[in-house]
Amino acid sequence: MAGRPRKPTNVLAITGAFQKNPKRARERAGEPRPDGRLGDSPARWCPHPSADQAAALFAEGRNANEVATVLGLDWEIAKTLRPDASSVKVSADNEQLRELWAEVATMAPWLTSADRWTVASICELKLLEIKRVIKPGERAELGRLCGKCGLNPSDRSRVNTFPSASKATAAADPRTEYMRRKMRPG
Repeated sequence: MAGRPRKPTNVLAITGAFQKNPKRARERAGEPRPDGRLGDSPARWCPHPSADQAAALFAEGRNANEVATVLGLDWEIAKTLRPDASSVKVSADNEQLRELWAEVATMAPWLTSADRWTVASICELKLLEIKRVIKPGERAELGRLCGKCGLNPSDRSRVNTFPSASKATAAADPRTEYMRRKMRPG
């Protein structure tokens, strides 16, 4: 049986829970702080630099070998640049994926390059949700991945980007904390 969801740190601070139990504040001292960059979306979601030129050559009636020769590309790559109905659909999906990536990067600025694969999975699953073709297992995985990245308030309080700071606080001399409180006016 699952326990109660963890309260967001900002709610605990507002309600005075940290004053009552300072250990709670020390445990959450290393929570994410917006200071990192996720970077640009994966290259596989971006159109090939020669895609427009290849489309023009294919429109002239040239085959993949000719397009590859003219553009100096491998034949396999030139073949994938041939415009058809499925490539238009993939291009639209890739545009949506890049938009989702930018949205996640804006919502969670603490994510770093180490989180790129997870964010790519989040974007791909979210696209399935937007298209209304997501399966229940995929939806559960989307929720789990969003939680791991701290994309909801209760899970965000569990994400710890500064573990050394919380360990240093925990290892501090308890007498120093006692004297600090004792000397505080009020």
